Amino acid sequence: MLLRDDVVTYLADYLRVGEIKDYGPVGLQVEGRTQVRRIVTGVSASLALFEEAFKREADMILVHHGILWDKESRVVQGPFKQRLKALLDHDVSLLAYHLCLDVHEEVGNNALAAKALGMHNVAPLGEIGLKGSIEELDFAELQQLLLYVFDHEPFAFSFGPAKIRHIGYCSGGAAGDLALAIEEGLDAFITGDVREPTMHLAQEAGIHFFAAGHYATERLGIRALGENLMRKTGVEVEFIDIPNPA
Repeated sequence: MLLRDDVVTYLADYLRVGEIKDYGPVGLQVEGRTQVRRIVTGVSASLALFEEAFKREADMILVHHGILWDKESRVVQGPFKQRLKALLDHDVSLLAYHLCLDVHEEVGNNALAAKALGMHNVAPLGEIGLKGSIEELDFAELQQLLLYVFDHEPFAFSFGPAKIRHIGYCSGGAAGDLALAIEEGLDAFITGDVREPTMHLAQEAGIHFFAAGHYATERLGIRALGENLMRKTGVEVEFIDIPNPA
């Protein structure tokens, strides 16, 4: 058995919370009961995830996307009210780790994806992303590799070279970082989702673009974080997959 505050402290230290500016509170977002016997992890806070956690009698839920964001309304109504009420009624804590989980060198979404994609000579791309080299692949081969790694059919624009050697990667909603990949002269850029200007920018710059799924690219980190916590503390941790095509 663990104490809630000990889990919060361990994760704050391990993920170096506070080193990178985020878009909302990181760590504890909703306080539940003091003692923790069972933890559920998932990508995004939702009633669907909460209900699965309640079925498993979880004391704590860890997510990548929480329920508190700086630019969202603070009025407690609608879906926000429903989510908050569900957690409070069941006395379950909610912890959220966003950008600090993206960038972590061991359990980070980007580091784990880089390893799975066989990237080497890895270096930062902007503040969050990574760039590196891969074994030479053509467009279709890289598309198939992404499908294998993320179990999600990637959306793609094929405007780059016939052979792909140098790629940029950033999980989630980083289509705006395509500009960084272009500046670096990369052959392809991979992220989670796509924006309206992306097609023309990729076409005019002569670079491949892949959107491998916002949800799909961010399963890796939160699952690995739960596994780390289970190894370090012995607490029972289960990842719950709530499929999302976006």
